[in-house]
Amino acid sequence: MEQVFASLSKRQTMLLLTTLAFGGSEGVESFAHLPPDEEELLKFRAQTLLQIPREKRVPLLIQEIKRLLTQRKRQLGGADSRELAALLKNERTAMIEVVLRALPSDLANSVRSLVGPRPTIKLGREVRADILSIIRWKIEDGLKRNSPSVGSFRFTDVMTLQQRELLAICDRMGARVLSSAIAGLSQEDRDGFFGKLPPDQRVLAMRAAEAAATRKLSEDDSKTVLDMHGANENPSAGLRSAGVQRVVRAAVAQGGDFAQRLAERHPGDLGRLILKWLKEEKARPVKADGGRADIVEQMERLAQRGVIDKPMRLPPPVKPPPKPSLPAKPPMPLGKPPPPVPSSKLPERSASTSSSRGLRSRPGPPVPTSDSIKAARSGSNTDRQVRPAALAGRVPDRVLRDGKPLERGTGSRKALKASAPVTQDVPRRKPTSSSVGESKPPPRRPKRGS
Repeated sequence: MEQVFASLSKRQTMLLLTTLAFGGSEGVESFAHLPPDEEELLKFRAQTLLQIPREKRVPLLIQEIKRLLTQRKRQLGGADSRELAALLKNERTAMIEVVLRALPSDLANSVRSLVGPRPTIKLGREVRADILSIIRWKIEDGLKRNSPSVGSFRFTDVMTLQQRELLAICDRMGARVLSSAIAGLSQEDRDGFFGKLPPDQRVLAMRAAEAAATRKLSEDDSKTVLDMHGANENPSAGLRSAGVQRVVRAAVAQGGDFAQRLAERHPGDLGRLILKWLKEEKARPVKADGGRADIVEQMERLAQRGVIDKPMRLPPPVKPPPKPSLPAKPPMPLGKPPPPVPSSKLPERSASTSSSRGLRSRPGPPVPTSDSIKAARSGSNTDRQVRPAALAGRVPDRVLRDGKPLERGTGSRKALKASAPVTQDVPRRKPTSSSVGESKPPPRRPKRGS
């Protein structure tokens, strides 16, 4: 069944299913109003389905129709409650109630709380199925327009594709791989090759061979390349085998575990074909990206045709604005001193700051310079003029016992001894009452000059 619906868009698939389920073989003639390529493709797929006995064919068709419908409902059921509430906020209460009844209970309750209080309405009868389909289509279209989370494809999205979607990619890649070999065949062999292909693969192979006409291989090399994939005997299977090889090569470039999980995801003939090429591609070195960019390009083209749905991705988290940085100072040129700072820009020291720190505001004594010290040592006439000013801040040489400085030139040594002797007797400590009978006090020393 997966090969029957490969490379068909959602519209073409539903058209084929409904025609055969309700019209039977007589409804196939209604495809005549379609474009020639599409008419030929749908008639070919319809003949494949009509070969299945009726008692088995009708249940398969109904099951496939239900699968497509439930897939649409799941897309609406997985919508964000805030986006859905913003879309339904301006609708009528009856319309909101019809939509909420078709949603899961958790999502319906969340949307009802976000929409706000509404008058209670009881539906008198069930809404027709065709009207529900129109309502669902309009809501999905509105969500798709307002949702910014639709992203482009990545190669890892191959793991999420259905088997029919992966087969469509393999057919397109196989036509590109064998394009130069098909172009190198003779006209008779090329026409026979195209005649054995189904309509969708035939269109792909003809376009690829026309584009590769300038780089075609020789006839012998072309047959050798086609024999590698068995395309001479079965062109359709050979074309698909060449595409599977390219997909497996890109999966090996992504990672060996990735290719193994891809084979496990698709059982049957496709899984066995993936495992066959996986054994050969693991022994070969990986060149560049392994063709992953080409496969992503094919996925984009199939999404434009409606064969593959684009992935839904969450928007990236909003980053906080960066902090404003201070302007960088220009570098100082080498060999030049820094410019002097003007005195007007120097910080002034206030009196309150100095007083708060316990400092005095009066200026200190002048600091003697080297010239004044040399002049003081030489004893010249300049010394008599410079010495008082230079040594005014020095501490006096002699200090008496009472702390007063000794003035210079005010008397002789005798006058100094008479006024205030330098040395005096040190007073002795009187003995206490507890130590009177124990020991005698030491004898006193005689006074000087007595």
